[in-house]
Amino acid sequence: MKKIAFILVLITVVSTILTVNIFAAKIPLRVVVNGSKINFPDAQPFIDENGRTQVPVRFVSEALGADVGWDGKTKTVTIEQGKNKISLVVGKSEYTVNGKTMEMDTTVLLLEDRTFVPVRFVSEGLGANVEWNASIRTVYITTGGTVPTPTPEEGEVRYYDGIAFNPATDVDEFGRMTIEKSQEFLLKMADQLSFVKENGKYYIIGEYPEIPEEFEWAVGIGIILKSGGVRNFSTGTARKDYLIPREGSFKKDTTGLIDINDVNSYSIGISIQNKKIKGDLGMLEIFYVLDETSSNGDNKRVVFIPESGLVPQTVYTDTFNFEKMFQW
Repeated sequence: MKKIAFILVLITVVSTILTVNIFAAKIPLRVVVNGSKINFPDAQPFIDENGRTQVPVRFVSEALGADVGWDGKTKTVTIEQGKNKISLVVGKSEYTVNGKTMEMDTTVLLLEDRTFVPVRFVSEGLGANVEWNASIRTVYITTGGTVPTPTPEEGEVRYYDGIAFNPATDVDEFGRMTIEKSQEFLLKMADQLSFVKENGKYYIIGEYPEIPEEFEWAVGIGIILKSGGVRNFSTGTARKDYLIPREGSFKKDTTGLIDINDVNSYSIGISIQNKKIKGDLGMLEIFYVLDETSSNGDNKRVVFIPESGLVPQTVYTDTFNFEKMFQW
């Protein structure tokens, strides 16, 4: 019965989020330097057995404005940028930064005639800041302006709440935000949505990340009740008591609309639409059951679903903070 209720809620949520058919690809491991994605034409980055992101040394080093040298006899790679110099040896965990010996928790690798280095240690050795977003498998490297920012082939990179956006590469021919870029915004929005109790009242609180002005948010929230009823809140409803804004921040008082003791589970759908064509490339779906014993083990999940449920879908369940979102 509860599975049927969930399916009905999901249908209702999806109906508020208009989509168009397209095949979605799983997000690959990416490296972004000063807002520009680094392209690796042959050898691709990967996560090694120590949990470190290994990258072909030349592409990232050159993106950071550094020169790369290689000594085949000693299997030593050198990276020089102004006064900074890093030396690393294949198979060794020790390396030097400006003559000072340091140690990392992994090693430099030589695979198919390509030298792979741990991107964090190299980037930080050159004075850059490194951040890893596990949800979207992306390494963000920023240099604080000390190194010229790579110029994209076309378009202009703009930043929205820290997320780089280039209209020339992040919008498809139909005016829809691309799958890869929309997932970054969707995950950030999900991180800023929560169900909280304050002074004895129950609220849905959200803060939308800023997005390009030609786009708008679409959100549907279904709250499934133990009694069999459903409460649907969305950006598309005409009912004021259940209406969610499409921009800025909001604090929706649900007290009186929901008996908190009757709540069984939540189903949430979030997408980004072009204001003119109302088309998007998929939806981030979040499902959470309060009573774990009633869900046959499938009590929570977060997944990006391409239009009409096409595959492959991208799953974020293991890295999502359910406790932060669901506080009722």
